[in-house]
Amino acid sequence: MDNIPENFQKLTAEDKALYGSPELIYLNPPIVNAPLCIEKRENWIKWRAAPYPAQRHSEYLYIPNEDKRKNIRILISAVMQTPESIDSYISTIQRKRRYDILGKKALSKGYTARSIRPADFNKDIWEIIHSSNLRQGRPIAPLYLNRPPDYGFPSYKTYANPNYDDICCGVFSPDEKLAAYLLGKRVGHHVQYDEIMGHSEHVQNDIMYLLHITFLKLCIQCDIPPQCLNYGPWYSGENPFSPEGGLNRWKRKVRFKPAFLILASY
Repeated sequence: MDNIPENFQKLTAEDKALYGSPELIYLNPPIVNAPLCIEKRENWIKWRAAPYPAQRHSEYLYIPNEDKRKNIRILISAVMQTPESIDSYISTIQRKRRYDILGKKALSKGYTARSIRPADFNKDIWEIIHSSNLRQGRPIAPLYLNRPPDYGFPSYKTYANPNYDDICCGVFSPDEKLAAYLLGKRVGHHVQYDEIMGHSEHVQNDIMYLLHITFLKLCIQCDIPPQCLNYGPWYSGENPFSPEGGLNRWKRKVRFKPAFLILASY
């Protein structure tokens, strides 16, 4: 793509000076014969790389063959490339911030982290969601708030191909209670952060950093590591264009960068 179309979201002047133009990331999830994988791939394209269908004013994924003549607004995504190793990732972080990024505070207080199946911790996840009325200054979406405690997370299934295996992890308090979780939906090299949330009574212990570094480790350890970790839109939260807004500041601190997602020919 020689020129970025006019309907692509623009960076703020501050971000333009810091990052230059957003990276263009071309994605083409592999076609496999397993029915669940085929369905997941088709939904990923239909939902524009979002984890679920929704009425949106803008989209995450640009589909050249369909969008060339359409005025569909394409959002800048917050993206991180899976590092080769945790050491190589940490080497990109300022030394004064490495203690935080590695979740050392949480580890020193007895927290642990590991891979999870969300259905196994549905009641704990319900408690985490309901531990606060607000997230990033905004009310929690009814999609999550209205789920029952015994919700079975039916979209998290067992897939026959590692390119479609979802990546989920949790942080556990010293008494082995789930304190934070991250659910990543994978299609090919792309992993969308479907849900990421911490219990309000534990977030001050830097559990979200431990969650983040554990998620990176799990991605690195995959048989086929994904390459595009997508934490939703680049501009988000109550003050979306402020780099000091809670979520925006966090994304920048852990090295997410602005990028456009583009579907390669298929």
